Amino acid sequence: MKKTFCVTFALLFSLALSACGKTDSPAPVVSGSDPSDTPVVSVPTPDGQPGQSPSSCTFDPALFGGKLQSCAYAGNGTLFVLADKLYLYDTGTSSVLATAEAPLRDFEAQAIDGGYVLSGMGDSGMMAYIYDGSLSLKKEIAVNELLQGDFVVSETGGAAASTDGKKLAFAALGGLYLYDLESGSLTTLLDVAQNAGTASISISMLNGAAFAQDNSQIVFFGSGSSIPAVDGEEGFSIHGSIAVDGSGLKLTKPSDYEMEEMQSSVSRLFFPQTFTQADGTLLWVDRATGSANTLSFSASGEGKDGVYGSEQGNYVATAVLDGSLTVRVYDVASGELAATEVIENSDPTYFYRIPRIYLLDGAKTAVVVLGGSIDELDTLVSVFEF
Repeated sequence: MKKTFCVTFALLFSLALSACGKTDSPAPVVSGSDPSDTPVVSVPTPDGQPGQSPSSCTFDPALFGGKLQSCAYAGNGTLFVLADKLYLYDTGTSSVLATAEAPLRDFEAQAIDGGYVLSGMGDSGMMAYIYDGSLSLKKEIAVNELLQGDFVVSETGGAAASTDGKKLAFAALGGLYLYDLESGSLTTLLDVAQNAGTASISISMLNGAAFAQDNSQIVFFGSGSSIPAVDGEEGFSIHGSIAVDGSGLKLTKPSDYEMEEMQSSVSRLFFPQTFTQADGTLLWVDRATGSANTLSFSASGEGKDGVYGSEQGNYVATAVLDGSLTVRVYDVASGELAATEVIENSDPTYFYRIPRIYLLDGAKTAVVVLGGSIDELDTLVSVFEF
């Protein structure tokens, strides 16, 4: 089904609601107006564990003031929405659960026991902010200062939280670090300067990390080189795992696969390829078992315009930009194509940058945000079922 964006003044009044889970979906909504009377309800305590996501979804941009910039998963069908401030939004009840001043323009979010961890690049480098369930700030960490001489340079996966909220992991230029929030102790798990690696692979740099297997393991990715050195060989992408006590290091070099980032979901970790190397496949790791798998897309070059994992990790979406936006949603377990949606607009500027796509597993609904990073444009939001 095609949808055409209508950027008109009347939309701000006539489209107060974009409802997910309906056959006759309204046209995409323009964000940028003042918020309506926002319903605020009591905040349930997040537990950071897999749960039953709502079976319905409503996304109402009128609840958020200013320009809607982006969203992030907050667990069990809730989203963080970044606009004039930070909103914790329940897609099942269409209500704002809590608000706070936005600590960063771009961030990653992780649900933990009793709260959330938000991380991203600030003026002084990587920052981590720890909130309780009502978005009261409990702790602020300047990561590069904590590492004292090492630096986190990756905005995706550079800082990771254990689901119990007791530990943070940092993937930095010089190594992998484990920080105990209760004791304040910092442990170096991998030190690149000390030739961290295995008998056949030396680690050159780390770009991202995530906790796995009930917080007993840390999965990471980065770059490495062969041991012994191979003439003419350049550095290559690697992924691996290590126990939180520093034992059991495992490294894998995927064949002809260059990883761009790590995306974390409840059940899976996704490793999209560098856009110049995208070949229509996606590497992913099972968070419970550590096994690596590959998902194949419909077209050979698919993935270069963005790959987006769902909240729980059951689905993946791809974006294809070619004067319009085609979104394809895949079932990860079966590998089957679940839905295709084409989104058009008379202003081609909306398709100059990759969109942001959020997939809510329980409601089987996609929320697509276009123009959120372009200051000159009102943000357009479209929702559809898959």
